[in-house]
Amino acid sequence: MSTVVGLKTKKGLWIGADSRASTEEGEIRPIVTEKIIANGPYLIGFIGSVRGGQIIRKEYFKAPNNPFDWPDALIHQCQAKSCIANGEVQTAMMLCNYVIADARNGKLYEILIDFQMNEIEEMTAIGSGSPYAFGSLFTTRELNINGEDRITIALKAAASFDSATGAPFIVKKLKRRK
Repeated sequence: MSTVVGLKTKKGLWIGADSRASTEEGEIRPIVTEKIIANGPYLIGFIGSVRGGQIIRKEYFKAPNNPFDWPDALIHQCQAKSCIANGEVQTAMMLCNYVIADARNGKLYEILIDFQMNEIEEMTAIGSGSPYAFGSLFTTRELNINGEDRITIALKAAASFDSATGAPFIVKKLKRRK
């Protein structure tokens, strides 16, 4: 499944991701996946279906101006790209979670598989390695470590205990717009 981490500090917003792709059976896929995508004022990290990340690339998807319009925009985009089914299994067809950083307001959000959107106060982690990443982020909170290094340490912790998380690790800092 993977691991994506989001972190908000006084010095900025970071999103970090692993680079492993795997099947539900645990098979490691030898593909190149870009799990952090820039689209408009947003930096988006995703876990789950690789297709769920492909359809939010700026070439295919106009990111909404209001961050709280993301869930509906994602549902519409998934339906338009045949990535979701209507009915009782609606969200089961998508299988993606997202972490979104907004350059305009300096806020961090997550959208989970059922399309609930949550604003994040400080840190979040999504994916199969998220429990390990959360633990790492918590334990490094009081240390004098910059955001990029905290995320890298969290991803390394996740990869040490979660077989679906693997290097190389990519960490991007969002440049705040004024």
